[in-house]
Amino acid sequence: SLNMRAIKSVGFDMDYTLAQYKEESFEELAYILAINKLVEKYGYPECIRDFVFNPNYMIRGLVIDKERGNLLKMDRHKYVKLAFHGFDPISKEERLRTYGNQALRESFDGSQYANIDTLF
Repeated sequence: SLNMRAIKSVGFDMDYTLAQYKEESFEELAYILAINKLVEKYGYPECIRDFVFNPNYMIRGLVIDKERGNLLKMDRHKYVKLAFHGFDPISKEERLRTYGNQALRESFDGSQYANIDTLF
């Protein structure tokens, strides 16, 4: 057991070490707070507050192409298997033209790309 008498604050790193939580509820709260920050701090339009969290749409391990605004799902060899622009799938032809085939693909390590570690 842990003596909490001297503990002034507790942080959660989402690995269930100190507390069990409902993952979908936690992710939805993080989604709402991120939307609020985008509107209030970065000047995004108010209409994005109308977006509804869908826990089935995003999965961990996706990459955002920040320059093109695309969402990428890659295999372990960094081959882009699926790509979306918003909710619209990018055709296989466009995906291959943009991200190449196995012999030509980009490294996906630069500042143009961001890994998604949460569900949204």
